[in-house]
Amino acid sequence: MASFERRHVSKLVPSNTTVLNICLIAVTIVNSATLGYDASVMNGLSILPSYTDYFHLNDATTGLNNAAVWIGSILGVFVNQPIPDKYGRKNAILVASIITFVGIVLQAASQNIAMFVIARIIIGFGSILSNVSAPPLLAELLPPRNRSYILGIYFSCFYVGGLVSAIINYGSQFIESTWSWRLPSLLQFLPSIISLAFLPFIPESPRWLIANNREEHAVEVLAILSGDSSSNALDKASATMEDIKFTIAKEEETFPRNPYKEFISTKGNRKRLTILVIFGTMTETLGNFIVSYYLTRILNQAGVTDPNKQNQINVILQCWAFACAVVGSFMLDIMGRRSQTLVGVAGMSVTLYILGALIKVYGYSTDRSSNYGILAVIFLFQAFAAFSITPMTALYPVEICQYKLRAAGTAIFRVLDNIWGLIASFVLTFAMSGLGWKFYLMNATWNFILVVLVYFFFVETKGLKLEEIAIKFGDAVITDGGVESPPDGQEHAYEVTKGQLD
Repeated sequence: MASFERRHVSKLVPSNTTVLNICLIAVTIVNSATLGYDASVMNGLSILPSYTDYFHLNDATTGLNNAAVWIGSILGVFVNQPIPDKYGRKNAILVASIITFVGIVLQAASQNIAMFVIARIIIGFGSILSNVSAPPLLAELLPPRNRSYILGIYFSCFYVGGLVSAIINYGSQFIESTWSWRLPSLLQFLPSIISLAFLPFIPESPRWLIANNREEHAVEVLAILSGDSSSNALDKASATMEDIKFTIAKEEETFPRNPYKEFISTKGNRKRLTILVIFGTMTETLGNFIVSYYLTRILNQAGVTDPNKQNQINVILQCWAFACAVVGSFMLDIMGRRSQTLVGVAGMSVTLYILGALIKVYGYSTDRSSNYGILAVIFLFQAFAAFSITPMTALYPVEICQYKLRAAGTAIFRVLDNIWGLIASFVLTFAMSGLGWKFYLMNATWNFILVVLVYFFFVETKGLKLEEIAIKFGDAVITDGGVESPPDGQEHAYEVTKGQLD
């Protein structure tokens, strides 16, 4: 244990950096698992006759039930940047968990479709607040050597929630009452409870503390994060704090306006905004939305119509996707963010072409070998999606934005993600019914357009400190003497004479 006396940081926060990283990983799991559970629970509920019959669902109401959570997320745009920036990342996660818990209880108790939709709107509101607050907190607590894989694992744990939900749905299908869908709905509260249980063991972001004039608190956090147990740990942390304070002050001086306005103020920030728009659009339009929310329909087209088999496939698919996502998280610092995304999106496009062709020729077949062939392509598609896009989702938006823009940038990314999720919720149910196999070919062609956009606009951030990444966007270099433009031809070099910033 560090020898200094804590005056601001709770004694529950571990001094051992390994234990602290374990706590941070736990927070990543439970926050992301909430989203994964929600996506998978809707897949599972759609398989259950007790759910579809209870609400008398058709294409329109199925789309509305799935879209409700996205509506709540979009409504959250008005608070998901101010709350974490004004009240702190930890407090925002606390509020988000409480809101989500309320929505989950209402969903499980729903008596009609209106109540169910309102409950899911509340869940969406809480989920987006949590997922705008947690990634910046983790990015600002983690050193570069841990940041990529832990933030990559953050959204990879989407599949942990999905797996838990799939298992619960598989077991609950045998309950002969409305509890067959109410129980999976109610148990969605578990990630929120676990998140609240781990919060006392996590410190607040030192950058947020410094930006809000709580410097003594920030110094203690920095000393704990350094793992230094010597008697002069606070002195060393004070020097680091001054470096970060200097950087934040210069950022404020250089970008004095509202963070949303700053996104159009400079060429570098406009490039950041372009990437956020492209990536936010990609996340729900690559075809992965179909597997997350409309797996039942794909399996019906593949000729697998037995609800029991569909539930089994859902469980196996969640395990497969999680394994691919974890591998992808550790590959980000080997392949690089941009290269891994290009490989993933191109692979998703090719597999969608193959899936469309197979469904055209063998769709709704009773031949087992044909069914397995289509299933194999579905699993291959999910592998590309989980390997490349899933670990990037929580990592890339926070990496490319400076401190002042980080929460706002994450909010912009999430809003676009949810807008396209909302559109997909309403459109896909009709598109899949009306277009059949042609739908997959159209989606695959769209994906190739996204490959071109990623190639020309995405910036590689592999192995860089948060402050170093600014140079990749042509931002000014912060030095003791003030703010200087980066030297010509040296966008990949970075020198801060004020000291170690990250």
